[in-house]
Amino acid sequence: MGAFAEAMAPGVGALPAAEAEVPVSESFVRHAATFDPRTLRRIRLAIRAFDWLPFPWRFSRSSLDARERFLFDLERSRLGPKRDLLLLMKVLTGTHYGGDPRVQAAVGAEERCGGERPPDPPPLGDLTPPSDGEECDVAIVGSGAGGAVAAAVLAEAGLDVIVLEAGGYMNRDTYPEDPVEAIIALYRDGGLTIADGRPAIPIPVGRAVGGTTVINSGTALRAPEHVLERWRTEHGIEWAGDLEAEFARAEKELRVRRLDPASMGRNGQLVMEGAKAIGANGYPLPRNAGRCVQCSSCPKGCRLDAKRAVHLNYLPRAAQAGARVRAGVDVRRVILDRSRAVGVECVADGNGDGRRRYEVRADAVIAAGGAFGTPELLLRSGIGGKALGRNLHVHPAAWIGARFDEPVRGWDGVMQSYAVDEWADRGLLLEATFTPLAFGAQWLPGTGREHQERMLAYDRIASVGVHLSDRSAGRVGIGSDGSLRLAYKLRREEAATIGFGIARAAEILFAAGAREVYPQLSGVPVIERGGLAAFEASSPRPADLRLEAFHPMGTAAMGADESRTVTAPDGAVRGVEGLYVADAGLLPTSLGVNPMMTVIACASRVATRLAERLSG
Repeated sequence: MGAFAEAMAPGVGALPAAEAEVPVSESFVRHAATFDPRTLRRIRLAIRAFDWLPFPWRFSRSSLDARERFLFDLERSRLGPKRDLLLLMKVLTGTHYGGDPRVQAAVGAEERCGGERPPDPPPLGDLTPPSDGEECDVAIVGSGAGGAVAAAVLAEAGLDVIVLEAGGYMNRDTYPEDPVEAIIALYRDGGLTIADGRPAIPIPVGRAVGGTTVINSGTALRAPEHVLERWRTEHGIEWAGDLEAEFARAEKELRVRRLDPASMGRNGQLVMEGAKAIGANGYPLPRNAGRCVQCSSCPKGCRLDAKRAVHLNYLPRAAQAGARVRAGVDVRRVILDRSRAVGVECVADGNGDGRRRYEVRADAVIAAGGAFGTPELLLRSGIGGKALGRNLHVHPAAWIGARFDEPVRGWDGVMQSYAVDEWADRGLLLEATFTPLAFGAQWLPGTGREHQERMLAYDRIASVGVHLSDRSAGRVGIGSDGSLRLAYKLRREEAATIGFGIARAAEILFAAGAREVYPQLSGVPVIERGGLAAFEASSPRPADLRLEAFHPMGTAAMGADESRTVTAPDGAVRGVEGLYVADAGLLPTSLGVNPMMTVIACASRVATRLAERLSG
């Protein structure tokens, strides 16, 4: 890893050299200690394979000049698997180099948040679980958009609630400054939750009190009406078209505001200007961040807590109504008495004495661990039919960067700011999303000195996320060792649709004045001005695309058809009394927009019905 970092970042201009000045391999070793055993084995295998790519000589034992030349040739290889391995190595080292303060200073990046600093929320109480177990009316597994809302609704209805969260509690006073430490503290699997497939797709999700709302972009879009109507007519969810009150309450609670174009930052403004120039419809995004006008720390937790993650509102509401919140609790199994859920078995953080067993007994259990965590828990518990874990939709996305002559300084604006929905009929949503250097450097094309020169120009980089509302689907499972398994197969026709979306993003960026565009297509590192027609002349295969995803959903889908769904329209898990789901796993189809608000609305509906049932 150190040999790769040295060749990838030899030190150009003001940029420091990797290893000699920035300890990339040392930082990576610290990060790797958080990987699950299967991921760690696979990464070790990939590093070993990379080392032997130049066979009969080894990459790590070659001179720096030879390594730089090899990387240069490797990016231009005709063999896709070799280029994929190079990209993996760039991803594994990019955060450790790009997040270093000396690199940030060389580029001129400044991490700061501008806007109002909200008052401190009410405390959540003692987050440490007692040693002798607990009892309650409802145990909720997960504290994100679904679990926190369900807790508030149930506790305020007078029920005794315990919320169980695997991650720890952090806020604006304790979020790590270092990106690597933030990934370790706030993300599942050290940020390397990956769905196997061609291509493999990283899908980072939160692991903290507040869940993924702590580290998301803050975009607060309602579910499209045509999607809700489809849920009602095709999936038998009668209430899907009647969520106006739930959305309105959530928007008030989260202080949702639509961004002012004048203050959203140059990244969003360029996308807005380019979209208008080609006649594409777009709009400034609504966000749950009040009057925040600078937001460069979203993936690491908002430095102001201006972004209203649910540990700042719904969870304090639940605690004020008597709910207990427990952090550092890994729920391993749902306890069943015949066919009824009566509690959960857990492993909890001790008071300095390591992990210990901990049990919660309850009249009802809500699984709200997200589209990965909920099927993982139910599968470990021997619960769920053949539909459990299937129907995984993720909104596969491509990061499209562009270099401008003018300063962009994306860190001076809002991270995700402007949407283009001109091609929504094809399932595409383009969102102006500036990715901080620590998370975006690896997507820049080039290696060695060429890559470093592009890093030095990061203040002139604008970027757009191309998101697909996918019909393609994947699956969540568990391995023989109990670890999470994810697989996703992107359809050929949907790869072509993403390719079309990439071309439209490039068209917008060129119309705004970009010099070159980075399309995230294997073998096509750069589109030059005038080169868009040639790019569109061929259609990409799934394996050619370099994708990410941020919105897993659908793995415990609700609906009226018992043969195709895991849960009934009220969130009840089929075949088990007293067990419910209240997270993105419920969503029966791909949503097409950021799902936070829809998860909140659905969780509120599920929890309200459960409160009526238990209180009656």
